[in-house]
Amino acid sequence: MDKISLVKREIQNSKYLVCLQGIGTSLECGCKGYRDRNKAYEIEEKYGYSPEEMFNASFYSTRIEQFYDYFKTDMIGELGEVGPGIRALKEMEDKGYLQAIVTREQYHLAVRAGCKNVEELHGNLYHYFCPRCHREYSIDYIKESKGVPLCEKCRVPIRPGVCLVGEMIDNSVLTRAASYVNRADVLLIVGCNMVDNLASMVKYFNGNKVILIHEEEHYSDGRADIVIHGKPCEVLPKIVP
Repeated sequence: MDKISLVKREIQNSKYLVCLQGIGTSLECGCKGYRDRNKAYEIEEKYGYSPEEMFNASFYSTRIEQFYDYFKTDMIGELGEVGPGIRALKEMEDKGYLQAIVTREQYHLAVRAGCKNVEELHGNLYHYFCPRCHREYSIDYIKESKGVPLCEKCRVPIRPGVCLVGEMIDNSVLTRAASYVNRADVLLIVGCNMVDNLASMVKYFNGNKVILIHEEEHYSDGRADIVIHGKPCEVLPKIVP
């Protein structure tokens, strides 16, 4: 039996399938975030700092004007489009196979596709709030603001609802994500390798099969039970039962 048919059968027979959705899925959807290695040199030339330095909690606190200059142009300027891989996850959910998605990508892709049970470990780029009064703001408000976006009531800088570099994941979010993985009998990992930060969630898995789909071969591939090398946007539509 070929691997596509084997994975399709495992999904069909699963009782509680959970997907760990890596950042590889957002890059192939055209999301140009701070983890895009192809854009890093261009960003550093433009701003004088690396993407990791600017998308950072201390940079936000001490250089907020520069932070938002970079953030509005290069973080939320290219939000990408929901691709066929993400739509395939939505189809699996609609058919009752996929019970939950846990992701560290911040572009809200699964939710934008209509998936309902999504745990975003690092938050998302569509959520903003005032750190003083907790009023929430839309991404359009941030994009349309001049300079640093301020709360209309408190006149203090609005905070992106994402984990910046150097910040801890909210413990309640991590607990919910670990609970999903712990309940799973089949774990589908897409868009990352087995030593990625997201794949560390595997330590909570007590199920039968780990299925890994990512583009490049990696020394850690042997930690998964079934491995398919290929772009998630091409492979995922093929494994929907």
